[in-house]
Amino acid sequence: MNHSVYDMLNEMDNRPGNGGSFEASPEEVRTWMKEFGRRKRYTDKKRGASGRKSASRRWGIYTAAAAALAFVIVAGGVFTPAGQFVYAGVKAVTYDLSELLGISKDLDPYRTVVGQSVSDHGFTVTLNDVVLDEGRLYISDAVTVPERLESDESLMDYAEDVTVFINGRMVSMAASGGSRRADDYNIVSDWTIEVPDVDTEQELDMEIQYSVNGDKVGSFEFTASGEELALDTLTVPLDETVTLPDGTEVRLTRYTSNAMGQNIYFEKNSGKYSYDLRLEGEDNLGNPVAFFVSFSEKTEGRMEVETIDNGYVSDDAQSLTLTPYAAKMPEESGKMNSDYEQVGEPFTIMISQNS
Repeated sequence: MNHSVYDMLNEMDNRPGNGGSFEASPEEVRTWMKEFGRRKRYTDKKRGASGRKSASRRWGIYTAAAAALAFVIVAGGVFTPAGQFVYAGVKAVTYDLSELLGISKDLDPYRTVVGQSVSDHGFTVTLNDVVLDEGRLYISDAVTVPERLESDESLMDYAEDVTVFINGRMVSMAASGGSRRADDYNIVSDWTIEVPDVDTEQELDMEIQYSVNGDKVGSFEFTASGEELALDTLTVPLDETVTLPDGTEVRLTRYTSNAMGQNIYFEKNSGKYSYDLRLEGEDNLGNPVAFFVSFSEKTEGRMEVETIDNGYVSDDAQSLTLTPYAAKMPEESGKMNSDYEQVGEPFTIMISQNS
């Protein structure tokens, strides 16, 4: 049974003293984002968007460490396994997506606000916001669990899986995301799901299936499009080649910038990825800028702007000067080597609309 979160909020008893509250200061939000971004994990491509349970409840794209976006949007009410509506210690707090991402731009034109819940096997999943960008689907959700979460380590007991279908075809390829305990019974999560080879500028019939601990909780069906976001995307063609120490040639093909952030797309001449590539430098105003590999297939991939330390690229910037660095990828331990060495000469990208 689907229930609109807004209908449920209208029915709840939210008189003072009858429910708790969940408050987060801007400093706390920044702390969550920084903590989320520093926890990195590698996921095998064959696992798709499943198998995400980990000690830190932080996940990464299968071939590169991903400093993922940190959405924290909390649902205000849930249904217990017995079907009774309860106010689970959360006072219907919903943080604006742009605030959580540290973006000054208005994301409202690009968001699909689903705001519905599904329940089964003692769990309730509430889907909050969806943003469809080129090759990616951004999702925020909340999971209500039947047993009290005694600590942050309790998140280990609940493995949330998401599978995305577009126009009837399963398209979710890999995922990154993060989770945190909102209160004693609610876990809030964000996902960045790779959906390559999909024309996101068209209106698409979408289905998102949720499972917790292997038990299917339910599905959400709706339509979404990335057309408006695509229209507002600045694209700059690139033709810069970086040769990694293992001989792999990485050709940077284009830079893009829109309300969701900045990206650099690349092609490579081999399927191996034994070195992690970073681009570091500054804009023409002197602000530090860095890009990391967030997604890589056999012959192509994408880099995203590093927001944890430097933030997004300034709207006032007219150019970026970047230098490529590389570090050997871990072969066994999974612990990333931080010894990056310069592997190419600095280059400049003109990013101003008027340049």
